[in-house]
Amino acid sequence: MSSENLENMVRVDGERMRQVGSGDVHAFNQIMKQYSNRMIAAALAICGRRDEAEDIVQDSLLQLWQLAPDWQPKSTINAFLKTVVTRKAIDAQRRNKFQAGDVDLDVLVDTAARADDVLASRQDRDWVHRHLARMSPRQRAALVLAHFDSTTHQQAAKIMGMETEAYSSLLARARRALRQRMEAEETGKRKGENNATHT
Repeated sequence: MSSENLENMVRVDGERMRQVGSGDVHAFNQIMKQYSNRMIAAALAICGRRDEAEDIVQDSLLQLWQLAPDWQPKSTINAFLKTVVTRKAIDAQRRNKFQAGDVDLDVLVDTAARADDVLASRQDRDWVHRHLARMSPRQRAALVLAHFDSTTHQQAAKIMGMETEAYSSLLARARRALRQRMEAEETGKRKGENNATHT
């Protein structure tokens, strides 16, 4: 995104938040309609529980409503919600065991961006869900931000409260873990097929 486009988005969102801050429920409902499903999908991909993901997004939207009168037009609504939701989802997953349930990763995909080869090449979303369940919450968050929401490394690092270099390293480890799991699974399938043909 160009700096000009970002500045325009910040300005537009500043006006929307000014309306919300003055008590405009319709303006707030429009924000909820625009962001709820995407944010729930992001939270769910990290914490693995739909009920918890919905609670996280509801809490985050309430926080946005409460901040509206004091909103400073320095960032976008999307950036604010992405940061709050991601951090809350990481905290929630640390408290609870991840459950790879009804994670709709397609909701997160930005059609303008191409996912990493490992993820783009997987037609079977169940595979992604299974292996997300075995990753740390921070690795899952790094993958969600990088591959399913076209966030830059700098933006993702800021969202996760870390340096860009540390985020890049975390993302590299997460990608490597996915590749290793994919290779191990495919090797296991080939061995199973070979054993079946020789019996």
